[in-house]
Amino acid sequence: MSEAVVLIACVLGLAIGTYFVAKSPDFWFGLVTHVAKEMMPIIAKRMPPDQEAAWRDCVKRNGKWNHRKKRCE
Repeated sequence: MSEAVVLIACVLGLAIGTYFVAKSPDFWFGLVTHVAKEMMPIIAKRMPPDQEAAWRDCVKRNGKWNHRKKRCE
């Protein structure tokens, strides 16, 4: 019986906390800004110059660049 009361209290506490956090637009703006800053090096990662030159040559020849094998097909 006491385990059920503790479980209900935990679920209720999480629900109330989630409600107060989710209704604040500043929280979501800050979260998105933080995640975007942390993901930018992964998203905007550039190829090495020689590989980028090969990629551009492949695109000019209307080839298809294979990003896994890093070569033109």
